[in-house]
Amino acid sequence: MPDYLLGIDNGGTVSKVVIFDIHGNEIQVSSRKVAAQFPKPGWTERQMAQVWSSTADAIQEAITKSGIDPKNILAIGNTSHGNGLYLLDKARQPLRAAMLSLDTRAEKIVSMWNESGVFDRVWNATFQQLWPGQPPALLAWLKQIEPEIYNRIGSVLLSKDYIKYCLTGEISTDFTDISGTSLFDLPGQAYSDDLLEAFGIPEIRTALAPPVASHEVIGRVTTEAARATGLKAGIPVVGGIFDVSACALGTGAIDPGQACIIAGTWSINEVVTDHIIDDKQLFMNSIYIGDSFMMIEASATSATNLEWFVNNFCAEEKAEAQSRGISVYEVCNEIVEKLPPGSTNIIFHPFLFGSNVQSTARAGFYGIAGWHDKRHMLRAVYEGVVYGHLSHIEKLRSAGIRLESARFTGGGARSRVWSQMFADTINISMEVVNGEEMGARGAAMTAGIGAGVYRDYADAVAQCVRVTGRFQPDAEATPIYLERFAEHRHLIQIMQDAWNRLNKL
Repeated sequence: MPDYLLGIDNGGTVSKVVIFDIHGNEIQVSSRKVAAQFPKPGWTERQMAQVWSSTADAIQEAITKSGIDPKNILAIGNTSHGNGLYLLDKARQPLRAAMLSLDTRAEKIVSMWNESGVFDRVWNATFQQLWPGQPPALLAWLKQIEPEIYNRIGSVLLSKDYIKYCLTGEISTDFTDISGTSLFDLPGQAYSDDLLEAFGIPEIRTALAPPVASHEVIGRVTTEAARATGLKAGIPVVGGIFDVSACALGTGAIDPGQACIIAGTWSINEVVTDHIIDDKQLFMNSIYIGDSFMMIEASATSATNLEWFVNNFCAEEKAEAQSRGISVYEVCNEIVEKLPPGSTNIIFHPFLFGSNVQSTARAGFYGIAGWHDKRHMLRAVYEGVVYGHLSHIEKLRSAGIRLESARFTGGGARSRVWSQMFADTINISMEVVNGEEMGARGAAMTAGIGAGVYRDYADAVAQCVRVTGRFQPDAEATPIYLERFAEHRHLIQIMQDAWNRLNKL
């Protein structure tokens, strides 16, 4: 009988389970939505029990629909959104609703840390920006605002670690995920009492989960978890992996100089390095696989902007897509492809859901004239998203990081016209690989190493990842896009004060 690996990917809104064969091919994909809750302005939460039940249901459906015998699943790996906070009490029961990485309730605490010198104090240990959705800020908020909850904390977990606990009954995290939280000393690759003291949460040290390598077996599926999921008790579960690292691994980006660009909910732009990059202008260093690190530049400025535009302005395109039996995004791709580079001078700032400029930044179309129509605005959205990615890439390049090649994934990678636009604008070859579930595949690859299916990460990539498309920069299109990118950046500078004023209206 064939052998399989199971990859679990718990995003901010969807719990996804994918069964792979040992060559990285998707056999079955099942998912369940987990609604976020917003009990107060800035709060983004969800119930931990629902996260587990949705995952268990998706596992059961994947096994049932695939028709495989669960005893042929060799191992399980998982990934999830990074940061946020999933707490167990001292009896190892969920303590309160989980706080997600988009939560901003601790914004004032982070501002205070940046202004009072805490950021400078911790930089040489964390090598990443501080932001409200990270565990230190959320824990500090709990200590101030919900001390009765804070004092009952038994285990501090990340999303994937909670799912591992539900599967195995074991408490653990992994180096890739915990290294992105500012709780971890990257050079020392260990927890730091000095860090916790700087954040004002030294007593939390005993509640932090022990870190392991992503491919290390941390436990096995319990009888209780087997009943809930349809899995066979005893299947090994490995340490798991940070979602951005899982996507990079799933695309095969494992060598220094290889980039992984993810155009999805977030604009993720990451490059594998062999050392920590000491530059306070950059977003985040994190530990990757082996002895390597991942340099990450990211913001919530990517393909979700197109989803918003389609949902609000593309009723005709939706109707056409339905009549033709295709996705509305395929119709949008066709429209944009008919408009060559330089056919519109509209600039779009992709700041509908956040920015990498300032907290008050907002989206906007600039330069609209009477002769423009929806087609031109649609193309401007495509271009604006690419410019958002390029702004991150330029910061990486300015720090001396050389991009040798780029693997492209996320919803944007399903569009040939968008993929070509990325290649032209970033001026680098963009490679698209087989499959769609890169995060789950990266997690499954770590499981395969833990189960002995693959010798190491290079062997896992060789067996699972194949380049299926390559988009080379068009020498004629590149200067057209870069001219518009210069205006995109110039408008950002002009708008910064205006955004602050508008925020006060």
